[in-house]
Amino acid sequence: MEKRVHLTFEAALLVALFALFGLSLFASPTGAVVKDEILITGRLLAEDRHMDDAVLVVELEGDRCLFAELYDNGQFFFRLPVGAKATLLFMKPGHLPKEVTVDTRNALNTPKAVKENRKVKFEVVLESEEQRPGRRYDGPVGSIRFVNGSGTMKVMHDLRVVADDAL
Repeated sequence: MEKRVHLTFEAALLVALFALFGLSLFASPTGAVVKDEILITGRLLAEDRHMDDAVLVVELEGDRCLFAELYDNGQFFFRLPVGAKATLLFMKPGHLPKEVTVDTRNALNTPKAVKENRKVKFEVVLESEEQRPGRRYDGPVGSIRFVNGSGTMKVMHDLRVVADDAL
């Protein structure tokens, strides 16, 4: 006489979940989930070297802010999703604020780009308002983007200043 095993719906669902979990471990060689994001790191510098009153704002897609660490020594880091556009605003009392744009579209287009672009590092130097009284930067001072096709990082600088009409 043959004995039959009857599975309940809950038991079948549990077996299916364990099977999917097992397959997901084989899909990634390390068992870790790889996210499509870029780690942005760097250092904020100013004449007086104290950064305990400095601020870093990371605005994603013009409508929300991301968490960013900014330490007293000026080091900063945060993560941006691939395919996003962000505006970084660096501020410190008594200094001209600087804005940098980052566009992560195309950052991971090729295997070489995946290897080289997972981490982007740069420095930002703030100038004292005393050095340029009544002036402000005419838009973002820099932009970081990735070339379509190759994923090569392209960095541009624009340090033009204009009269600050708000004064």
